[in-house]
Amino acid sequence: MDKKKLIGILFLIFLSGLGLRLLNLNKPEGMWNDEYLTWEIAKASFPYEFFQAILRNCHAPLHYIYLKLWILAFSDSDVSLRMSSLVPGVLSIIIMFFVGREAGKKTSDTAGLISAGLCAVSSFLIYFSQEVRIYSLLFLISALNVLCALKTLENPSKKNCMFFVLTSFLLMLEHTIGFVFVFFSTVSLILFASKKSKFKKFLLTALVVALIIFIPLAGLHIYNVMFNQQYFSQWWAPFSWAKLAFFFTDLFSPYLVNITNAPPSFWSMVYNGHTINWGFTLFAFIPLGIAAFCMVKALFDFDKKIRYILLTSFGVYFTVLIASLFGKILFLTKYMTEIYPLLILLCTAGFVSFKSKGLKITLATVYTVVCIFFIFASQYSPVKLIRTEGQNIPVAMLKVLKYDNDDKVLFLYYPKERFLKYSKEIPENINTSHISKYDFLFIKDNDEIMKDTYAEGKITYKPVFASNVNIGLDKFLKKNVYSDIQKGDRFFLVDFAPVTIFGDTEFQNVLKSEKRYNSTPFLYLVFSYIRNYIVKSANTLLSFSGVVNYQDWRIFIFEKT
Repeated sequence: MDKKKLIGILFLIFLSGLGLRLLNLNKPEGMWNDEYLTWEIAKASFPYEFFQAILRNCHAPLHYIYLKLWILAFSDSDVSLRMSSLVPGVLSIIIMFFVGREAGKKTSDTAGLISAGLCAVSSFLIYFSQEVRIYSLLFLISALNVLCALKTLENPSKKNCMFFVLTSFLLMLEHTIGFVFVFFSTVSLILFASKKSKFKKFLLTALVVALIIFIPLAGLHIYNVMFNQQYFSQWWAPFSWAKLAFFFTDLFSPYLVNITNAPPSFWSMVYNGHTINWGFTLFAFIPLGIAAFCMVKALFDFDKKIRYILLTSFGVYFTVLIASLFGKILFLTKYMTEIYPLLILLCTAGFVSFKSKGLKITLATVYTVVCIFFIFASQYSPVKLIRTEGQNIPVAMLKVLKYDNDDKVLFLYYPKERFLKYSKEIPENINTSHISKYDFLFIKDNDEIMKDTYAEGKITYKPVFASNVNIGLDKFLKKNVYSDIQKGDRFFLVDFAPVTIFGDTEFQNVLKSEKRYNSTPFLYLVFSYIRNYIVKSANTLLSFSGVVNYQDWRIFIFEKT
């Protein structure tokens, strides 16, 4: 392909990807929990508090270091923080061009452009290019690692090996389970690279050196996760076989389902028992069908690069699947971001292998039009998806309700300090309190530590849940709500709906059913109980004025009459 034409097409792809990632970048709902925690760690005072915060967290450290530098260079406004993900997101488009080109043999320019194009219009990558999380940078590092691996496959020189080891090290520092990808990628290289005998010795030596550096960091990290009492299991998304299919629709269609959780049935997204969901059916199956068609076609050219792609990607996929079946990790699409560049390559390899130019134009046009049309037109577009847990939402709701400094506010589940980024007045007010997931032990009214509570909570708290009287909660409410509330003052109970899922009657039914009780996450039980108890208590002492709902948040309003 003519060099000027090639650069022109690549530049258009880059601009398209940039434009799509800039759409609705500023989210009025603010950051949700995981984004907020990422920012909170990155903004901690350097060095002691910063590294202490990293050690207390269950994620690898590299992204927090990157975000710390970003904040120092720019700012920590929401837009700036989202830009920290957008930049690696658009750089990935260029890197994927070189990845595709490296894998493309005689059709290298076309393969590079197709890989870049798939990256540019990917709803999955667009979504995480606007998210203050690790996954945009993770994809960039993964793409660089795949590029180095492909170069090493073709020419296992010391230079290529060292770059592969370096990017593998960065990948492990970026993602807690990045070592799984590195393991299968390394095994694949050793099996399929040319000049094996010389190459194996050098690569293994380089990896041993990297692991000597990495293991102490990993060991310290794993120790903190396993034994620090601040860590406890919160399995939000129980495993379902449907997630295996949602993984592929997330990556190769514009319809994102398995980002934080997914329906237990894949076909329920297609047909709900009464009507066909044409939105999902068309916008998920058409692009996925095209991608699957291309990937199957790639399997007929079973060269060493295809074998590397298959062994590495399926090794990671099934490792995460097995870990999910044993309850050790959630089977979410984002947790396997590392293999996405490989799957894009597989799709690209199949596409360029078609001999019919008309077929190629048709497939590329339909895929691109469907993806871009969905992004602009659908309410489920990756740029329009609302972070329903966004922590500016309850602050905005309180402002709409004309919160007054004499009014009482009680936040459930998250500490009140969590909302300081969006309102310095409300959480700092002396009339503001919280019962968070980190300090609700007083409702049991005896000494224990948080780790023991999460380990044995369902057993030890069941008598508390069944009782109509809770001395610890009564004392808390008297001190923080009822003691000095005056006539005309209001009490706002800010309720986080995803964890307070049971009303009072339903909660009693759960207590009576051993099967339902045992299958319900402990946090849902605790905060449903706390919310129900406070609502009943407030109803006896104050006048109920109503409840306001928006996204994942509810505010119960009471008034002293």
